[in-house]
Amino acid sequence: MPARRATHPSHIEIRSFKVVVDTEDLFNPELTYESFLKEHGVDPEPPRFRVVSIETVTCPEDGVPVLVTECGACPGFVRRMEGKIYCRKATRAAELT
Repeated sequence: MPARRATHPSHIEIRSFKVVVDTEDLFNPELTYESFLKEHGVDPEPPRFRVVSIETVTCPEDGVPVLVTECGACPGFVRRMEGKIYCRKATRAAELT
């Protein structure tokens, strides 16, 4: 008889960073906001430059980095609250004792 699987809520900190995208020159590489400021010395100005905020977490099931928006499609996802993602992490019942 296989061991029963139990769920334990876990939380993962959300990592957020800003990326600057040049909308006029497709061959210009994307830079983090800090790298852009260091290289150009000024804030990125629209409409040419667009600042995009990216939020990522490391999935507790497989250890792969994913976008926070992808967590909502996961069956283990519980909620997002106070800069953290809460999800059910499956473990074997034998590991609990």
